[in-house]
Amino acid sequence: MPAKLDASGDIEVICNIHDLAPGKMARIVFRAFDDATPPFKIRIRAPSGATILERVIRDLPTGGPQSPPPITFAVAKGEYHILITDFRGNAEGGATLVVS
Repeated sequence: MPAKLDASGDIEVICNIHDLAPGKMARIVFRAFDDATPPFKIRIRAPSGATILERVIRDLPTGGPQSPPPITFAVAKGEYHILITDFRGNAEGGATLVVS
C-alpha cells in the first residue's frame, strides 16, 4: 500500500506519495490561498512524537520555477504530522502523512 496524505487548512500541504516508502525521502511543497503572508513556521513530528523539523521560512516552497526547494526528510513506517502557520495567525495548514 502506498503512503497516504490527509491535508486540511488554508495552506495546502502537497507530497508525492505514489512511491513513498520507508527509507525514501518525502518532498513537501505548499500552496497558500489569499490571506497567507510570510514568514511561515513549519513543524513536522515523527511517529515517535519527536519534532524532526521546526523551521521558519520566508517563502513557501511551491514547486514552481522560482520557488525555494521542497522540504525534505527521510521517512520510516508510521504517521507524520505536518503543521504550517503564518506568523500573523491568518492562515494555517495541517496534514497527516502515513507511511506503511
